[in-house]
Amino acid sequence: MGLADHAGHPDPRSLLRRSRVLFDREAVEGAVDRLADAINTHYGDQPIVLVGVMTGAILPMAWLATRLDMPLTMDFVHATRYRGGLHGHELEYRVPPRLDLEGKHVLVIDDIFDEGNTLAAIRGSVEKRKAASVKLAALVRKEHDRGLARDYVDFVGLDVPDVYVYGCGMDAYEEWRHLDCIMALEEE
Repeated sequence: MGLADHAGHPDPRSLLRRSRVLFDREAVEGAVDRLADAINTHYGDQPIVLVGVMTGAILPMAWLATRLDMPLTMDFVHATRYRGGLHGHELEYRVPPRLDLEGKHVLVIDDIFDEGNTLAAIRGSVEKRKAASVKLAALVRKEHDRGLARDYVDFVGLDVPDVYVYGCGMDAYEEWRHLDCIMALEEE
């Protein structure tokens, strides 16, 4: 696996050597364009609040925001259900949305829709803040039958197989979020 750091994480370069490009930059840009088209069609000129789920949504939200035509404000949440463990609990906001969402049309953006429990908890929390509407967008959606139904997310850029993916906001041991392609980590 290559040299590991003090936390037992693999060397970042070894991750790249063990990976293949699943979607290149052009495919990702095309997906973001399709997402933007669908969102522009849905909202028209209606002002919205984009709420990015940190840390993964940094890149997808920035890319998407530059393609949207309606007036918008941007906010983010840093939420977890895991608190360093392997099993989910109640949603804990490390940083809650700072904007008043009452009466606003909110679009929550995340890098990946996997099982969906955290996104569902964030949606419920935003609804409790009396948002006029809450929609969900994800750059990628994993293809599997665990968790919430695959159509739970309103806007999806790409479907990926049920493998470990990173890049475009998604990480591998907190590394490589900044890649403009989506990589699949191969099993050893």
